[in-house]
Amino acid sequence: VRVRSQVAGRGWVLGLGRYHGDQLQWFRIFSPWPRPRRCWARVDLSITGQREPTDPESFALYSGHRIIECSTPAGPVQLAMSQSALTGFSAWLEARPPGTDWDQPPSR
Repeated sequence: VRVRSQVAGRGWVLGLGRYHGDQLQWFRIFSPWPRPRRCWARVDLSITGQREPTDPESFALYSGHRIIECSTPAGPVQLAMSQSALTGFSAWLEARPPGTDWDQPPSR
């Protein structure tokens, strides 16, 4: 997850994502805190774009990862993941429960 975007190529923090019900929970790898640092509800996330890492970003990310740009009610979020993780992430986003009204904004 990119936690700061003020400086080009900087602000990336290594973590692990977990799908928990209708939430994507993100845990920071090097942290003693056992709870997720960030959580996003499935209905609030949407992919707005993807791109290759820039040269400065390639030093902070694993080889072969893509940067996924998502929109949330709190603002944009950038996630870096492998192509196979992106496939799973896209499938999870699209697999909303039956009866979901896709044309309505999320209710809170």
